[in-house]
Amino acid sequence: MKRKERFMAALSLQEPDRVPMFDFLFQQPMYEALIGRRPEAYNGRDAVECALALDHDGVWLPFGNPSGYKPRFLAENVYEDEWGTVYRKNDASWPIDAPTDHPIKGSQELMRYRPPDPTLPGRDSEIRAAVGMDNDDITVLGGVTGPLTTTWMLMGYENICYALYDDPALITQVLNISNEYYKEAARLCVEAGCIGMWVSEDLGDSTRGFFRLEQFRKYFLPPLVELVEYIHSLNVPVLLHSCGHIADYLDDLAQTKIASVHPLQRTAGMDLCQVKEKYGRRFCIIGNIDSSRTLPYGTPAEVAAEVREAIDIAAPGGGYILASDHSLHDGISVENIVELFRVGREYGGDFYK
Repeated sequence: MKRKERFMAALSLQEPDRVPMFDFLFQQPMYEALIGRRPEAYNGRDAVECALALDHDGVWLPFGNPSGYKPRFLAENVYEDEWGTVYRKNDASWPIDAPTDHPIKGSQELMRYRPPDPTLPGRDSEIRAAVGMDNDDITVLGGVTGPLTTTWMLMGYENICYALYDDPALITQVLNISNEYYKEAARLCVEAGCIGMWVSEDLGDSTRGFFRLEQFRKYFLPPLVELVEYIHSLNVPVLLHSCGHIADYLDDLAQTKIASVHPLQRTAGMDLCQVKEKYGRRFCIIGNIDSSRTLPYGTPAEVAAEVREAIDIAAPGGGYILASDHSLHDGISVENIVELFRVGREYGGDFYK
């Protein structure tokens, strides 16, 4: 099978010729070691070349900034993006920095707020670059932000929690702002050549979901379903990235048109065996190799053992894609990254024979 065919077979819960492989490529030293250069910003050409060096079958290209865009720096390493969210850069944050301030604190700020324009030229340039290069038929996957995640960036978690009780209409309006932007973004990604779309929507921390189930169902699930259904109407599969402990939400997510769940975070208590048993004929499972303990602190032998364990649990019958349980981030040695996918290629290559 070619890479795209292999990846899409797993998304369709079929058995490919070998276990497909993927990851979020969030570490500059890894690029330097594998392709001989360290990207200043995440970009299509370098992401594809790095993914191919690891024998991946898919690559993530997010909907981006417009041509010529530069953030407004407020201080050294502190900047405001086009949404008005303030971020701080540090040595370990590449390529996604941490927010430190948010533009919408309440209804007064919302009245004055104007979101960016998704149709500005250049936002899909890295996607088009990846599609147009010699990419060995890798699966080019677009990336958009889920409605809760956008609301978090615009309001902050504390303000969301207060508004749930004081002004729930405020939350609904901000969720709608996100969907209006990212539905158009998804359409443009697909038009540019993406054949699948990641929706990034973290729903839990290391111990529990962010909200009580009734709050999730009332406020946050409906706009997520709206976005997923719109993307599905573009005739591409929807891949959900949701860190944390999301077990309480999986029954509801299983009623949507989401094709896959990622990353099944081990340190958040997401049990691969339980999820495979209960949802393995509903979702393609992506991930579960521990990026908090095993990958940064384990030996190559321990990484190899965890890879074989995950494949043994999740690959039978198809519907599993090997990946870490978050991303390939700073603090993980290149040696362990290479071992993860070497074992995946060899052990996963023999699995369906």
